[in-house]
Amino acid sequence: MKHVAILLDGKIKNDGRVRHTIESLSDWHKVDLYCVGSENDYQSLFNKNVKVIHYKMNLNWININLRMDKKFKGLRKSYLKNKNNYDFIWVNDYPLLSTGVFLKAKTGGRLIYDSHEIYIETINQFFPQKGWKALYGKPLISFNRCFHSRMEKKHLKYVDQMITVCDSLKIHFESIYPINNVMVIKNCPKNVKTFENKNLIRQFLKIDSRHKILLYQGDVNLSRGINKIAEAMKYVDENIHFVIIGDGTKLIEYKNKYQSANIHFMGKVDFNELYSYTASANVGISIIEPYNLSKKYSLPNKVFEYMSAGIPIITNNLPEASKIIKEANCGFVIDDSTSKSIAKAINEIFLKEDLAKFGQRGFNAVVNKYNWETETKKMLEYIEKQTLNSILSK
Repeated sequence: MKHVAILLDGKIKNDGRVRHTIESLSDWHKVDLYCVGSENDYQSLFNKNVKVIHYKMNLNWININLRMDKKFKGLRKSYLKNKNNYDFIWVNDYPLLSTGVFLKAKTGGRLIYDSHEIYIETINQFFPQKGWKALYGKPLISFNRCFHSRMEKKHLKYVDQMITVCDSLKIHFESIYPINNVMVIKNCPKNVKTFENKNLIRQFLKIDSRHKILLYQGDVNLSRGINKIAEAMKYVDENIHFVIIGDGTKLIEYKNKYQSANIHFMGKVDFNELYSYTASANVGISIIEPYNLSKKYSLPNKVFEYMSAGIPIITNNLPEASKIIKEANCGFVIDDSTSKSIAKAINEIFLKEDLAKFGQRGFNAVVNKYNWETETKKMLEYIEKQTLNSILSK
């Protein structure tokens, strides 16, 4: 049994990828999860091989806006207090990479860098780029991209295995950094099963059973296409309801802006109940706007969540989601250039008599291919191989 440190820069409760990683590893190994928060119920999420270690982030203007690696002083203190020897240090996303390098130097463990996105590219989402605030926003974006690109390249020299979530991101990282061993582990669902209750959304919102539900689930933030879909609803058949499940920085703004009888904001749903709500929709939608390179190459979790819930998917023509939907023939790639083009596609899709068959094909693809049990084999095989090499080298 090996000892693995998992580093997370937030709360664990609704982070499906990290939860699944811990669950898979802890079946065979001892895991220490370092995460933010003080909720006592985190420990109950996992088995006895998992120890949850909470820490507080060191938040000030410089750490938030410039030296994001300095936010994790509390995590380093937590480690120094416990002084565990780790065989593997698993870092989730760039801000924690330097802390992972620190733990590797202290323990001699192998460093795994799981980059869920092109974090350096997402920096343009953090600062204003319009109005007078752009006077400081744009220089901060330029500085951060330059500085943190150099830091990521520097720290990658200490990484034993890099992981990312899709092929487009793998190709990107291997093209800009001197690495050629990036492993792809997609954010596929775990323990896929059918759901009997198909009316949770209608019951919650009191929507007539004769009406149809178009669902968006996920973060209500910039570049998720929620505003584009909401604008398009002016031209969509009145019997089609657009339901948004999730929370985020744009939730209040969008709730105030889009007050329509067929647009509903449900807020956040408990992670363990999410699939049951998803299964009660007729169609799921994911229109990511290519606000930066990370968004362009992203593979949203909701694609697999819609598939595992057995509902068809609507997406735009970005490479990763559209590739899977075309391959599995489980949805529709639409023109999202205007509100009317989106509305036209939605209306036509909901008129299809065989719509449910697209959802069934998506579900079958998840059961047979796109599931966590299949994806995680690569991760477990890597750890077993490194463990065996360590034994043979002694």
